[in-house]
Amino acid sequence: MDKVEKILKYYMLTNKLKDTVRTGWKYWNVKKSRLESVAEHIYGTCMLAIAIWSETLPTVNLAEVLMTLAVHETEEIIIGDLTPFDADYKTKKVKGEEAVKQIFSGMMAEKVFVTLIKNFDEQSTEEAKFAYKVDKLECDIQAKIYDEQKFLKFENANEKIKKYPLIKKLSEKGLKEAYKYFIYMDKANFQQKGEEEDIFSEIIKYLEKHSLPKV
Repeated sequence: MDKVEKILKYYMLTNKLKDTVRTGWKYWNVKKSRLESVAEHIYGTCMLAIAIWSETLPTVNLAEVLMTLAVHETEEIIIGDLTPFDADYKTKKVKGEEAVKQIFSGMMAEKVFVTLIKNFDEQSTEEAKFAYKVDKLECDIQAKIYDEQKFLKFENANEKIKKYPLIKKLSEKGLKEAYKYFIYMDKANFQQKGEEEDIFSEIIKYLEKHSLPKV
């Protein structure tokens, strides 16, 4: 296979993500005619990473962060968009690694992409940690968007969601706003015990207290 075919084959594979709806929104039964695709989520994470980097100028390599965010979801072309609510979620890492090797097999930069995704999964570099937080935060913001648009409501979620231990616990405490379930499930990803508050924690606090800016 020559390089032109390799380029087009990879593009055609990743193009499938434009039509792959994010599974979580299906489980929450978001009442919108067209739901966010995996490709749109990837775009959102890249734009969010650029915005956060621009306003905080961290020492992370932005190009590596963006490359990581662009490719780390490619496994979903083969294994689908598995969520923490799925029974086989625990095997996602193993399945994902196999899928990634299959997708990038034979490409000149295969080792680069496989390493970026491995770093992301293992949180082994500052760029991977930054990308991971962006990935989680983008989902929380999108949940807030759907919530404010009245498309996301807790009562509409399926039983798989409602029976999830942490969600069930929060529901029993009377939590009403659907987007806050996303935030509370992700909070530990943004600030570990003993760590100083960073921009991610600041954004989470903003989401909890304010409506999103109007544009």
